[in-house]
Amino acid sequence: MPYRTAKLSSYDAYRSSENDDPEERLCADDERSLLLLQFPFAVMLEVAYPEMDFADRWCWETFGPKHGPCRQTQSNYPCCLSEIKHSHEGAWCTRWFVKTDYDFGFNEWYFREQSQYEMFLSFVPLINWGERFPD
Repeated sequence: MPYRTAKLSSYDAYRSSENDDPEERLCADDERSLLLLQFPFAVMLEVAYPEMDFADRWCWETFGPKHGPCRQTQSNYPCCLSEIKHSHEGAWCTRWFVKTDYDFGFNEWYFREQSQYEMFLSFVPLINWGERFPD
């Protein structure tokens, strides 16, 4: 069984955590509001970095490239191998909010379509650290 620490969470849980200062929370509120205009379906998880990368890979394979600046060179499970600075146009994106522990914290995935949101929710129980981190 692959290592798993991911758990379904909520934006309210992030807001009530004490790992961010009030100014950062206000900035997060503003950024999230803008994201929700373009990607209205959101899923918040508390995840470790490898799980975030594992979930991102699944989204790339399922929905295509992640919207926004490409940071795949930093991923445990890269989908885009280009090392030059670039961006992608996509139907989904993510936002990291705050660390709550070593390489663990709140990350939210955003989707343009409700069907993508529902597919991702059904995938959440399968999110784990992946093949690079065997038991």
